[in-house]
Amino acid sequence: MERGKFIVFEGVGGCGKTTQIKNAGNYLTEKGFDVIVTREPGGVEASEKIRDLIFKLKSEGIANADHQTALFFASRCIWLDSLVKPSIRKGKIVLSDRFDSSTNAYQGWAEGGNKKTIERFSEAVSDGFKPDAIILIRVSAQIAIERKSKNKEGDPFDNEDLNYFKKLVAGYDDMAKNKWRGISWFVVNGEKSMKEVAGDINAILDKVVGGERNDRQNF
Repeated sequence: MERGKFIVFEGVGGCGKTTQIKNAGNYLTEKGFDVIVTREPGGVEASEKIRDLIFKLKSEGIANADHQTALFFASRCIWLDSLVKPSIRKGKIVLSDRFDSSTNAYQGWAEGGNKKTIERFSEAVSDGFKPDAIILIRVSAQIAIERKSKNKEGDPFDNEDLNYFKKLVAGYDDMAKNKWRGISWFVVNGEKSMKEVAGDINAILDKVVGGERNDRQNF
C-alpha cells in the first residue's frame, strides 16, 4: 500500500486556519482521497486531556514556555503514534491543524523558550517523521488581533497582546523562509477573501498530493 500524506496547516490565531482546513478536507474527499482532519494538541482522547491541562496552566500563569513545551510534546507523541503514523501507513491523507512548528512559534519565538530544545524534542519525538508540506496562512498581527477579538474560543494564547502576535508572525515568517526542519513550506495570503484563500490552498494540495505517492518514509 502506498504511503499517505501528512499536511500541516499553520498560522497565528485568527488567520482562518481552522475554517480552511475543513475546506481542504472536503476538497480532497470530493477528489476521492481518504482524509483525516485532526488538530494539535489533541486529536485523540489522551492528547485532548493534555491540551486542557496546558490551557489551564497557561491561564493560571503556572507553566512557563519550557514547561509548556514538554507537555505539548507529550501530547504530540501519543497523537503521532496512535493516529497520524498508522493512518499514513494505510495510505490516508492526514490534515493537521498545527504541529511542532506551532511550538517553535509560540513557546520559542513568542514566549522566549529555548528553540534548540524545541528542535531536539522535535527530532526525538518524530524520529525522522516530518510533514510532506506545511501550509502557512499568513496574516498581520493587527488583523489577527482584530479577528480574535470577535471570536474567542477559550484559547489563552489568543488573549495575548499585539507584541506577542508580532513575535509569532516574525517566527512563522522566519521558519517559512528558512524551511524549518527541512520541510516544504507554502505561504498563503490569509488576508484575501475566504474563497480566494481556499483556491490558493487547493492549488497547493493538488501539487502535494496530485503526483506519485512518496514512499521514502517507512514506519
